[in-house]
Amino acid sequence: MTSMQDYSAQIDAAASALAEADHILVGAGAGLSAAAGLNYQDSRLFQDWYPQFAELGYKNIWDAIVHHWSPDDANRRQFWVFWATHIQRIRYDAGPAKLYLDLHRLVRDKSHFVITTNVDGQFKKAGFDPHRMFTPQGDYGKFQCAKPCRNILYDNREMVQRMLANLDNSTLHVREEDIPRCPNCGDYLERNLRRDNHFVEEPHMEKQRDYADFVNRSTGRKLVLLELGVGFNTPSIIRWPFERITAQHPHATVIRVNLDDACVPGEITEKSIAFQQDIAQVIQALAGRSQPS
Repeated sequence: MTSMQDYSAQIDAAASALAEADHILVGAGAGLSAAAGLNYQDSRLFQDWYPQFAELGYKNIWDAIVHHWSPDDANRRQFWVFWATHIQRIRYDAGPAKLYLDLHRLVRDKSHFVITTNVDGQFKKAGFDPHRMFTPQGDYGKFQCAKPCRNILYDNREMVQRMLANLDNSTLHVREEDIPRCPNCGDYLERNLRRDNHFVEEPHMEKQRDYADFVNRSTGRKLVLLELGVGFNTPSIIRWPFERITAQHPHATVIRVNLDDACVPGEITEKSIAFQQDIAQVIQALAGRSQPS
């Protein structure tokens, strides 16, 4: 357990690193949105937001996602009830979370860039510039052709709302005619999530070069890598690259905040500040330190 004295010293060190940074690279995983209140394991949130699925015996959002992961001809109409509800709740109904607003306040006056595996749109809602974000895992606000016939993404808000407006609440089925179809080939549309080799990634991967350029421009200057809620689900996207950048960059400091996986490799210990505390608590403390007295 970290003592309050040690925690306060860590906050001081992290606040100083951020204040002195020329560039800040934010890396965010599912733990950030969970700490912001969008916790897929929260049974109470699930009962409040998805009561019809709680009545079917699902325990939380993640449980319902697992049971509605892939559509087929037998389940497609109920599949879309869940996903239309989920997208509407998470992507459109949920406003900017205070944690994301605090994070934006913390980095907005610095040269910064965001890489995130989150697909809920919270960064954009909180005021982050979409041109300074790399979102390689997809976007809840987009659909793609299931084949796919083209590397094109489609805004889905109207399609989601049409399914919900016409659904049969007694059977939890959407109308067949409301199931989204590709305007080009007529096949089904699908969520734009990195699930398999059908994922349309090109519109997202265009930002990969901007991400690399940001890191390269920081060479010779002070870089802080602020890693928030990134575990070992997909460590090759953020966690391991952040460790490599920290090791190779001459003036880098990584700030890792993670309730479960805050450890850092031995070779970058001297360039690391690790918090095994709630992300909201840490960001609020750091944002408070960044304000003029």
